[in-house]
Amino acid sequence: MNNRSKILVHWTGRDIEEESPPNKPQQYVNRLVDYYQKGLYSKRTSEPTLRGLNIKDLVRLCFTEIRMSQSHDHANKYGKLGVGFSRDFIINRDGRPVIYIPFEPKYGLLENSLKSIFENSNNDNEIHQPIKNILAFIKRMGDERNEDNFEEMEWRIVYGENQINFMEENNGVYRFHFEASDVKVVIFPDKETKTLALNNKELKGFFTEYSPSTIIFEDCASF
Repeated sequence: MNNRSKILVHWTGRDIEEESPPNKPQQYVNRLVDYYQKGLYSKRTSEPTLRGLNIKDLVRLCFTEIRMSQSHDHANKYGKLGVGFSRDFIINRDGRPVIYIPFEPKYGLLENSLKSIFENSNNDNEIHQPIKNILAFIKRMGDERNEDNFEEMEWRIVYGENQINFMEENNGVYRFHFEASDVKVVIFPDKETKTLALNNKELKGFFTEYSPSTIIFEDCASF
């Protein structure tokens, strides 16, 4: 069976699970309302893309094309609230599959070439910024904890000068705007969260305009 899905899902909520607030279902609903009203949340971050090279001030959103029936481990890692878009939607917003590299490459032709260009272009922004944009789509297959990132089938949308969907809020926070009709599926952590969401005044307005498929996390095994 093909594990790749035509729906790319942005999973969120790990922080809600870790903080264990008194009313987690309501916290999930609040986040979904926030996404619909303001856009998906992203913040400037740094990432050790290549060994010995930390890329600073990246702004990107992550999605996975793992089929929902195969996404149990992925959602447990990143959060159990999923917002899914069509692959075409992501592609048309400059989303691309991540380029995976070994954690410790034996020869590293690609890695060493990119690292050399990046490090030697510090005084030439015409080269430096484009190569930084490329590096934003690169991720290690694993890490020192032996986590298998390669199986995540990640896609990314990276903020750039021509990325019209991203808007800067403040303090390095960016929002990726979408229309209600762009959302194809919403995956809720549990039945209580789904019930709260479907009865939420703000979400009702968005869902009336366009109703995505709505499922709960435990039902993902059927999709």
